[in-house]
Amino acid sequence: MNIAQLREVVTELLSASPNLIGTYTLPNNSTLPAVYVTGRQSVPNEWKVKGLEVTIEEFASVNPTAMVGKVKNNKQWTIVLIDYTTNSNALQAAAERMARRFPDAQFSFRPESDVVYGQYRIRIPDTELLNVYPPS
Repeated sequence: MNIAQLREVVTELLSASPNLIGTYTLPNNSTLPAVYVTGRQSVPNEWKVKGLEVTIEEFASVNPTAMVGKVKNNKQWTIVLIDYTTNSNALQAAAERMARRFPDAQFSFRPESDVVYGQYRIRIPDTELLNVYPPS
């Protein structure tokens, strides 16, 4: 899986009826779905978010395991769901959808408080088997 495929799957999953994804309002007052791939840059400070925000880390963490002539590449993608609407059930509904689509994912919940909005950090495993590069 690559970042484009993951973003497409997550966006399709969370925008299915009822749509759980919030919106970004840009400085020119245009709006976008609140799904952003973070990596070299994070969500611009000028963008205002309303509802559920989905951020996906651009690069998966890598944990290779050596095998005979092969490498088992255990990657892990990180997605963060943050609900900027207080007393909403969108965060829990989104986490439940993600759990049904990615049943082997790890979920870490951080409840809403007077300091932070409720959020889930989700780590999705993605294993691939690769050939070892020949020695130079």
